[in-house]
This record gives sequence, C-alpha cells and structure tokens, in this order.
Amino acid sequence: MDLRQRFRPARLPGEAALSGDSLHIAELRQVFDRLAVFDTLKLERPLVLLAFTNRSGSTHLGQLLASAPDLYGFREDLNHQTVRRRVEEHGIPDLTGYLEHIAALGEKPEAGFGVKASAQQLRLVRMAGIDRAFTETTVVRIRRRDRAAQAVSFWMASQTQQWTSRQAGKEVRLSYDSRAIRQYLKSIQSAESALDLVLALLPYKVLNVEYEALCDYPEFIVRRVRTGLGLPPMEEPPTGWPERQTSDQKTEFVERFRAELMRDWTLE
Repeated sequence: MDLRQRFRPARLPGEAALSGDSLHIAELRQVFDRLAVFDTLKLERPLVLLAFTNRSGSTHLGQLLASAPDLYGFREDLNHQTVRRRVEEHGIPDLTGYLEHIAALGEKPEAGFGVKASAQQLRLVRMAGIDRAFTETTVVRIRRRDRAAQAVSFWMASQTQQWTSRQAGKEVRLSYDSRAIRQYLKSIQSAESALDLVLALLPYKVLNVEYEALCDYPEFIVRRVRTGLGLPPMEEPPTGWPERQTSDQKTEFVERFRAELMRDWTLE
C-alpha cells in the first residue's frame, strides 16, 4: 500500500466548503469573462467586509453601522444573483465596472464601503483582487452564541421568506420540523468552520461581534466596532435603528429544539 494514500492528511473543518469553485464563483464566471479587478482601479476609501453566516444578525449590524454618514453599504453585493441582476440592468461590462458601480453609492467620497461576505465570498475578494482596489480592508465578523436559536430562525425564515424585519414576508402557518432544523444547524456549523479557516488564512484585521451582545448593548457594540475601524464615536445615536426579529413562536420552537438536543443528556 502506498503510504501517501494510507496517511493522507484529513481535511480541516470547513476546508471542503472552500475547495474548488463555490456556487458564487462558478456563477460569476458565467457573468464575467474575466473574474478579476484591473489593477488600475483605485477607490480612495476603505473596505469593510461583514463576515456572516445565515441568520447571524449581519443585516441588523450592517444597518446599524450604515446609519452613520462615514459608512455605507453592507448589502449582499457579492451574491451572484444580485450581481447578475445589476449587470443586466446597467449594462456593466466587467467585474471592475461592477465594483466601481456599487462603491459609487456612498454619500462621501472617503466613506468606508461595507459589503456582506460569506466564507466563499471572502475568498472571492482575495482571488479577484477586489481588496487591492481599496485603501485598506477590515473584516467585522458577527456570530451567534446560540446556534440552536440561529437554526430555528433559519428554518422559520425559509418558510416566511422574511429575512429582515423590514420585509413583509409570506402569510404562512409556521411548522416545526426537528429534522429540517438539524440540517440547518449542520449547515451553520459548516459555514462557521469555513469562516474560521478562511479568516485564519487572510491577512485582514478581524473585529469580532457577538449577536447577543449586539442585541443587549447596540450603542456600545457599534462604538467598539467604529473604534476598531479607526472612526470616532457617533455624536449621538441615530433614531429609527432596526429592530431584531423575534416572536413568542420562535421562542417556543427554540426551547423545544434545545430540549430535543439535550434529551439523551443523562447519567442513568
């Protein structure tokens, strides 16, 4: 037996999600002839990558950060469906033009541009040279301590299609499905492991945010993130900050799912 086959290194947690072309990269190769940003593009503003997994609170945090005039964006501009739609609507010829288009939406020329990014999209930022177009790149990573609640939230949003508090969503009778929620939990765990790996490899400064702390102390967390980005505190908290999505039914589902996961925790 070939010892190289026998002692083949095991894959690292999250490595499978980052090997080969991800869905986003494969789809974008069909949109653009050249999946790279020309080195001639220089945007005189910093890039803030909001690293997330589904239902981690990234939209909530992005809206809070963008409420100040010196930060903007924090949308899913790297989502392949969003990219394809905007390219077709505006006749954008290449990735360089697309980056110019989305970065030109700021109120100030020097304002920091934020964009949400999964592990695969962070990889795209580095592979395509998107980060080289900006003066500096910083990652703000948000994650939830309560993964059971995150999985339940994912399952419920998949039924209602209400992904943010500002969306209307569908009028549906929500169902509880333990097997489906377990699959969502598995997906979240895999995505978080992929983020762990890619952020360990990339040279960016990383600011960590816990979703539960953001919900309890939003002004403090936003001030801490802004400090990490080299920005001064906001003079006064803005009005109309977004509300977190919650409901009695979500609490009921979370408690039920958590009880099921702990059912076999016994010493007898």
